[in-house]
Amino acid sequence: MDRQSKQATLDGVFVPPLPKVRSTEGHIFEWDRAKIVAQIENETRLVEHFYGYAPATKEQADEIAKAVEERIRKLGLRFLSGALIREIVNMVFLERGMVEYRNVCTRVGTPVYDAHLIDVGRGFEAHDNANLQENAETSHKKKADKISKEQYLLQLPPDLADRHLAGDLHIHDLEYFGTRPFCQDWDLRYFFYYGLMPDGNGTKASVAGPARRAEVAVLHAVKALGSAQTNFAGGQGYYNFLTFMAPYFEGMEYGEMRQLMQMFVYEMTQMMVARGGQLVFSSVQLSPGVPTLWREKPCVFKGKVWDGRQAPLRTYGEFEREVRLLFKAMMEVMLEGDYWGKPFSFPKPEISIEPDFMEEDEAFNRTHPDLPSYQDLYLLTFELASKFGTPYYDNQLPPYRGAGKGISCYQCCAYQFSSTYEKDDHFEEKLYFKDGSHFSMGSWEVVSVNCPRAAFKAEGEDERLFAELRALMDVAVEVFKVKRRWMETIRTNGRMPFAMQRPKDPQTGERGAVAVDLESLVYTIGVVGVNEMVQYHTGHQIHESKAAFKMAVRAMTEMELYARTLSEKNGMTIALARTPAETTGQRFAVADMLDDQFREAALGVMQGDAETAVADCGTTRDLPVYYTNGTHVSPGADVPLTKRMEVEHVFFPIVDGGNIFHIWLGEARPDPRGLYDMAMNLCKKTQIGYFAFTRDLTVSLKRFKEYHGDPQVRGKLEA
Repeated sequence: MDRQSKQATLDGVFVPPLPKVRSTEGHIFEWDRAKIVAQIENETRLVEHFYGYAPATKEQADEIAKAVEERIRKLGLRFLSGALIREIVNMVFLERGMVEYRNVCTRVGTPVYDAHLIDVGRGFEAHDNANLQENAETSHKKKADKISKEQYLLQLPPDLADRHLAGDLHIHDLEYFGTRPFCQDWDLRYFFYYGLMPDGNGTKASVAGPARRAEVAVLHAVKALGSAQTNFAGGQGYYNFLTFMAPYFEGMEYGEMRQLMQMFVYEMTQMMVARGGQLVFSSVQLSPGVPTLWREKPCVFKGKVWDGRQAPLRTYGEFEREVRLLFKAMMEVMLEGDYWGKPFSFPKPEISIEPDFMEEDEAFNRTHPDLPSYQDLYLLTFELASKFGTPYYDNQLPPYRGAGKGISCYQCCAYQFSSTYEKDDHFEEKLYFKDGSHFSMGSWEVVSVNCPRAAFKAEGEDERLFAELRALMDVAVEVFKVKRRWMETIRTNGRMPFAMQRPKDPQTGERGAVAVDLESLVYTIGVVGVNEMVQYHTGHQIHESKAAFKMAVRAMTEMELYARTLSEKNGMTIALARTPAETTGQRFAVADMLDDQFREAALGVMQGDAETAVADCGTTRDLPVYYTNGTHVSPGADVPLTKRMEVEHVFFPIVDGGNIFHIWLGEARPDPRGLYDMAMNLCKKTQIGYFAFTRDLTVSLKRFKEYHGDPQVRGKLEA
């Protein structure tokens, strides 16, 4: 009997048979409508989890499955894929107005062509991250990023996803939104007491006890930051790095100290182990001596608190020598550069300018004339700034920074975190590492808002502008609420093992303190385009008139006060920040230019080459226009450094989640002493809390090719 004669009949009409199915797992199955019913029932449960709506009932699922089966039968195929079945299911959902069901039942992925472009270093976000290297791991990361971003935009409530896509706001590190917090600053004492458990639970990686020797302590510090990158989307850092490290170096001669600091820096810049095969995005807070806050506190190292009970009393103040020499060693290693003389990109040295080190400890200096003074050590950092522009300066002199009386640090890309007696009920216990209590500072999530768009909508009315900014902040908080809910699911399912680890206490044998106090992490709202916002609103850029400047200050103050209100109302700490949002500034400008409602306004204030952008807007979104980041004066403004300082320093106490002041050096290599004098004047007389000297560095690829290709040239270069 031929195939056609085997076909079933329905009312005397031949009905094509249902095809076999090639599944995504790599098998061929007979058609089974019940599997579609079960899949719809299972997958639509996600709408309850993500949107708070009811999932599909058994009856609804069966009705949809029958409609899908009828369409497939009409296609007359011999085989079809699971992916095609899913597409047809989603078409039926859309036709019946079941958009939420479609959002959770659709596939996420990428066309073959787009995947190929990623493999060869083109296409999706090819130039978005300068820290990524061109390698196979980067290709895998880009594909995963593309899929994850698509997934989370589908899982977010549609109105929030649309706000991101339309350019009202930008959800940073969207590819990690559903799986991990943003960034973290670590307390080294935790690892020096408990040891190192890189996987967080000891099941996959070997567990090391507390370091006993300096070289092991250094390696533990390196590996902890590398391991933390598996649980966090952004940078990882250590505050008070040298003070906590110093007890391991007691009495060590300088040459060995320098070797170990060199090992630390090379380890951090040779581990291509972070997300997508990149270096660990890291920073270390460096003080030239032991801060007053820590001088009388018991040391934590070798698995003990040296408080007179677990071990003989030893305080950090006993290790001033070691801290000074470690600081010197770190600076000399970074000044030397790598084997080719290139600067070290990580860890970023965050140089802490504290009241404790503004005056020399004359008694100590007289007793130890062979040791460098605080001024000597600070001068070394300005040599490094002059040569490579590497250091970032954390100015803790202004009263709003705590003036050295609390725990305060800048981390990652200029996010500021702090802990004080007023903010933290357990501050004292953390100072003494009581029962494993320690400092844990970081951010859950960062969302930046499009400030110029608020001005476009306000149409020159002050109160309406503030209302529009508050409305954008409200939307950001709704994103944070989703993040908080999703992260609770991640925590419940044990998907942040390194952050949530509780190692065995080396003294009691009981489970120790959790590594990261997730409840203390903040939510960060970033501002982009304040300059263009006031330009549209007042007719002048932020530096061009007192009215524009005052409006910027007023607007940021309104946002800062509203952030406090939102914090209390929602039970979350919300910080206002200048986020590292250079590409976001471009994205917002392009989004406004392409929107009929905002195009004319945006073209009137955006920075860059608007003429070229208009000409090319039909071919690419990578257009040469942008909004100024944060509360900065426009980078292209023809104003002296003193004027920029006068304008920008006012915003630092307001933008309490982090800010930065850039001092551009060009290709010149200025006198380090001159930089020192200028920087100390800045620290003492302004409210700038964080700043960097930025050098223009040119790397000769020809020189490197010659080095590799010609042994004689290589010999000359090495000589």
